[in-house]
Amino acid sequence: MTKHAKWVMVILVVMLAGCQTTTRETTSVATKDGAEQRTKYEPKEAAAKRLSLGLQYLQAGHMEWAKHNLLKAYEHAPDMPDVLYGLAYYYQTVYEYDRAEEYYKKAIKESPRNADYLNAYGVFLCDSRKKYDEGIRYFLRAVEQPNYTSVGAAYENAGFCAIRAEKFEPAKQYFEKALSYNPNLARSLYGMAEVNYVTENHRLAEAYLYRFEAKTKPTAKSLLLGYKIAKSLDARGNMRGYGEKLMELYPTSDEAQEYISIR
Repeated sequence: MTKHAKWVMVILVVMLAGCQTTTRETTSVATKDGAEQRTKYEPKEAAAKRLSLGLQYLQAGHMEWAKHNLLKAYEHAPDMPDVLYGLAYYYQTVYEYDRAEEYYKKAIKESPRNADYLNAYGVFLCDSRKKYDEGIRYFLRAVEQPNYTSVGAAYENAGFCAIRAEKFEPAKQYFEKALSYNPNLARSLYGMAEVNYVTENHRLAEAYLYRFEAKTKPTAKSLLLGYKIAKSLDARGNMRGYGEKLMELYPTSDEAQEYISIR
């Protein structure tokens, strides 16, 4: 799962919590023996229960049962945005991208101002469709929604999408905005290090990488980037330190293989 896609799963977990707290409506029917409680069929309630089950199976990796329950949810409430979104993410997970796109669009049509859907569709467009410009447009639509609380994360997603499109100056701007909303976004600090390295601002890249390292554990990518920055600055001690740590922590990674080829 990409780091972008993890944000989509976070939203699904929130949806799951909401589904599990859905209340049931009942009707009282008079009979000879008194009042009898009968459950009233509520399509949205039935859909929410199936959605909850489907998302639990999806989290657990049981894809057949996830699909079964999500489709049952759709039968109960075909216009319910959360159901459409759940199906979109299911199809994205199993690489059925045409169907995923269909359901993302349906969810957004039903709830066009839902920033979570807009952000998630942007992730899909960037990660799965490689439609970087279109993906960025959806991230920017998400941050325009007045009640959206994850503005920094959406700008961060836009920054990485811009890097993949090789639009480095816009990427810097998105990361700067992300950090203005949340200075603790470690991935945005890494993004600033990467984009400054690519644009040959090596000292600034080094400074951002140090800030990244102060907030989180090193990754294979960050260690390789650290080596490259150190090499550009002819900092031999740092070169050795990053290289050794990369080979110690991630010896079988693609980054380790790249390091071996360029050292």
